[in-house]
Amino acid sequence: MPFSRLSRTTEAAVGYFELGMVEAALQELDQLPPGDQLETEVLELRSVIHQQIGQWAEAARAFQALCARRDAELEHFIGWGCCLYELGAHEEARRALLSAPEPLRRNGLWNYHLACYEALTGHPAEARDRVEQAIRLDPCLRHMAQQNSNLAPLLRGPS
Repeated sequence: MPFSRLSRTTEAAVGYFELGMVEAALQELDQLPPGDQLETEVLELRSVIHQQIGQWAEAARAFQALCARRDAELEHFIGWGCCLYELGAHEEARRALLSAPEPLRRNGLWNYHLACYEALTGHPAEARDRVEQAIRLDPCLRHMAQQNSNLAPLLRGPS
């Protein structure tokens, strides 16, 4: 079975990326027709490449497009929030996480990131609730929270 243009192009882009040729990887993706630009694998690859080179706004746009899909994954919402955080857009990062569907919110890492954004946007009570929920869902997150200067003061209970 022959490979599609989409799979050949994404494989070439991955190869360029792995060789550290990020501009060539992006140029490869740019050659795809408009209909393929919104394919999950293309958007995920764009988000990774842009994050790698610190192009946070471009990475955020790719993650935002991923989050608009019905099959959006938790990692897409967290990635979108992290890119907005890197841009200093803490309230937008908070809103990005809050746009996740309810089933994805039952995750320790989602609650942890939201706790960070709540703390940064001046909502300490909400941040405390979220960090406590994060730790209940995933006790391993306690150590991360203890190392986070915004969350550590909000922690209760044994270390």
